[in-house]
Amino acid sequence: MSPSRLWFFWTAVVLHICLRVAPSEAQDEGKCMDKFSLGKEDFVLDTGESVKDGATFLSVLQVSLPEECILACCRDPNCNVALIEHGGNTKSISTCFKFNCLYKQRKVCRFVRKNGFSNYLLISVFKDYLEEKPSDHVVQQVPDVEDKPPVAVTGQDRVVQPKEDVILNGIESKDDKKIVKYEWVQVSGDPSAVINKGQFEDSVTVSNLSPGMYRFKLTVTDDANQTGSAEVAVLVLTPEQSLHHCLVPKKEGPCRGSFPRWHYNAATEKCEQFKFGGCKPNRNNYLALNECQNACDKVSVLDPPPSGRLGPIHDHSEQCDEACGPDHFSCSNKCCIGKDLECDGEQQCSDGSDEAECSKLVRKFGRLLDINVDKSKVHCVEPPLTGPCRASFTNWYFNPYKQRCDRFNYGGCDGNENRFDTEEKCMESCTGVTETDVFARRAHFEKLEGNNESVIIGIAIVLGIAIAVLLVAITFYLLKGKKKHRNKYQHTAVNGGHVHTYEDSEKLVYNSTTKPY
Repeated sequence: MSPSRLWFFWTAVVLHICLRVAPSEAQDEGKCMDKFSLGKEDFVLDTGESVKDGATFLSVLQVSLPEECILACCRDPNCNVALIEHGGNTKSISTCFKFNCLYKQRKVCRFVRKNGFSNYLLISVFKDYLEEKPSDHVVQQVPDVEDKPPVAVTGQDRVVQPKEDVILNGIESKDDKKIVKYEWVQVSGDPSAVINKGQFEDSVTVSNLSPGMYRFKLTVTDDANQTGSAEVAVLVLTPEQSLHHCLVPKKEGPCRGSFPRWHYNAATEKCEQFKFGGCKPNRNNYLALNECQNACDKVSVLDPPPSGRLGPIHDHSEQCDEACGPDHFSCSNKCCIGKDLECDGEQQCSDGSDEAECSKLVRKFGRLLDINVDKSKVHCVEPPLTGPCRASFTNWYFNPYKQRCDRFNYGGCDGNENRFDTEEKCMESCTGVTETDVFARRAHFEKLEGNNESVIIGIAIVLGIAIAVLLVAITFYLLKGKKKHRNKYQHTAVNGGHVHTYEDSEKLVYNSTTKPY
């Protein structure tokens, strides 16, 4: 075959391949773009507060188009927010930041107004935060617009050890009127799990849990027979997973923030607090003490441990004979290491790619922390949170869409700073804040009542029992005191006979029951 014919042949082959591949890639990119939507222009992530609440800073990229940033986020299974910093104009891009704004399925990111930034959100995660469109109002129209469907809230996902009981509740579920029914069902996982009714109408206790992933669904029904549902995941750790969640050393990470976290110290078999830098954590990293204890209770480094909760310690060397999975970091040479080993200060990839981008990550994360934003009114644009506890305190929150303060019931823990003791303090703190300052949609500030009726009933029952016990005790002591008073002054009867006192009776009983045989 002549060189010209050979060139023509290979050109035709290449063109054929391109024509076959390019449409597929374009189609995949189109699907990726459809998964994301613009949040709000000129809002930046409040990085410090978001990471403090559990958000994860994933990576930073230099791109030239917003689509490139969105595609990079779409291809990362952990990314759900693409944050773009613009250059001199809105069409130019200075930096692309990727974030995971879910902590165990709970949305934890906060946004504040700042010119020069755009954000793109994964629709499946942030659908309720995105801007309302005219079509939304058509879809959401119901015969009685004053009676909205209830909102089911299950709380964050759980991580526990085998055979530990898990209490699930829907205390944070809300309705504008009244929730009359809570129903829990198992969606997936080992069917041998047992669900028993809990102490409260919204709670259940799940027992007989074996290692694996479980999902449970809560459906709430209001007094108009409208329903809402939500799911929660429970991960019961295998011995190998316990290694990553409990037995690896704490990892502060390369970044220079200072965020309080908890880790399990396998040597002391206790959860201990440490300062997390803000990026590239490992899985032995918990926001709260009780999370750490639930995940790692009684896990031991002994071999074999008394609890039986330990697998073998794995080698950290790179693996080059298999494809990298979601729990791996892909080295530039196509080999794999554990994802928790990236930016740990030691090269595990033979080409050093696991440490190559860390200094850049540190600089860009520091840049986000140092962004100058007005935080004096940030708390006024956070939707009110009742929290997972069961107290019932009447507090006030600021509604930036109505520019007024409304009452809500606070459960007593895990709320936010949009919570005030009085209406006066609320208005004094938030005057001047408008809807242009808020990222969340109007619906997040609408007045919804939490499940406080069961709380109030429970408190009333406890108080009733306490009062009844107190009355019985007071009556008993009054009668006893009256009897003693009567015996003290009436030892002699009218006819001169002897009347036995309480002390005499006690002696008679003692003598009759202790006489020798």
